[in-house]
Amino acid sequence: MKRPHLITLLGIIISCFVLISILHAASPSTKVLTKKCPTCNKLFSEETKFCGDDGAKLTDVPVKMVCPECKKEGAPDEKFCKEHGKKLIPSAEAPSAQADDTLKQKIELAKKYYKEGNDYCDAESYDTAIESYKKAEEAFSDFPALHYNMGWLYSKLGNAEQAIRHLQKYIVLSPGASDITEVQSYIVVLKTALEKRKKALDTFKSRDEIMKKALSEQKKKYDSVIVPAGEFIMGTDEAREDAYPEHRVYLDAFKIDRYEVTNAQYWEFLEFMKRTNDHSKCFQGEPSGKDHTPRFWDNEYYNIPDYPVVRIDWYDAYAYAAWAGKRLPTEAEWEKAARGLDGRKFPWGNEWNPVRCNLSGDPKPVGSIEGGKSIYGCYDMAGSVHEWCADWYLDTYYEEAPSMNPKGPENGIRRVIRGGSRFSQPFQVRTNTRKSEQPNLFNVALGFRCAKDVQAE
Repeated sequence: MKRPHLITLLGIIISCFVLISILHAASPSTKVLTKKCPTCNKLFSEETKFCGDDGAKLTDVPVKMVCPECKKEGAPDEKFCKEHGKKLIPSAEAPSAQADDTLKQKIELAKKYYKEGNDYCDAESYDTAIESYKKAEEAFSDFPALHYNMGWLYSKLGNAEQAIRHLQKYIVLSPGASDITEVQSYIVVLKTALEKRKKALDTFKSRDEIMKKALSEQKKKYDSVIVPAGEFIMGTDEAREDAYPEHRVYLDAFKIDRYEVTNAQYWEFLEFMKRTNDHSKCFQGEPSGKDHTPRFWDNEYYNIPDYPVVRIDWYDAYAYAAWAGKRLPTEAEWEKAARGLDGRKFPWGNEWNPVRCNLSGDPKPVGSIEGGKSIYGCYDMAGSVHEWCADWYLDTYYEEAPSMNPKGPENGIRRVIRGGSRFSQPFQVRTNTRKSEQPNLFNVALGFRCAKDVQAE
């Protein structure tokens, strides 16, 4: 071979080696350098055995292991951070300062949504609380207290699968927590309950069959009671200003449902709406596009026909009542049906008794507590679910209300709800306690019962 050709070939080979070296140096590598050449001190990755420059056998380099959260170096042979319980990682893999800042921002955002969710829980707006908790989880998922609260709340909302998932995540994130045994036991309870529900549902082919079967039984016993015409004591001089003053009110005779409207009864109404799309009896000012399906209608809570229907806004309650040939009770009618003629504090009397109403946080079929019914025979008028009334709410209304058949202010922003819920405190379920919500609000603690004029029959 001629000399010029050899020089050209040699130049090409050298150029290739240079290019390969440059590309190799420029390519990102995530491998940890844990081997060192004893001759040139050059570092290599774990799988390399010999130095590529001088052929020397490589030796191990002690790897500095640090906590990914606090960045503190662990002791030799230590696997987890003593302070945070995090698994130690090579210092080369530890997040940079910029990554730390991003992580801190995510944690702060998660804390913000977590607090927001807690506030909604305190206000009994549980569905809204879940949405805030979801945002917190999206921002930063390794938040033990968040998963604990989500597990508790999902169990109250009847979603056992999600409750189990979050409680299990809490156990993983807080293996040393003092309540781990308690949480594990509760998970077992949830799994058992979930299995029982699935077996019960397997008995039927669909929710429709469950509801049809239950409706035939409910129609035999879920009737109304007559509340005779006459005066009763409404309001109080001893509680909140919006229930002041105590005054006497005359009401014409009326009928009111003995029980709160159930899932099965509301299912029948929805089936009618699906078939006919007939909104002729609905409230004329209801939001456009409403089909009156409760939020999260696919939730397993609605598979239990005797549970009180929930997540019903005022327009839904109005539409159902009109479809059923009834109406929503006025606030005065509701209070008389719950209170009787003697001004009692609770439907059963003046002495508080926790076994006479459902404040457990867990749902129960309507009419489950015999000892809690009112003097007229109405069940669950304390606890269970809040109930929509027909009236607009005004905190000073009692000071100007007529003494005969009051129907509330002519207009307003919020509608009256009564009776407390299964999440309430004892003082919130007194017969004279008033509360209100915007008419388009829906809540897992909010349902209704219906009334009717006696003269209309």
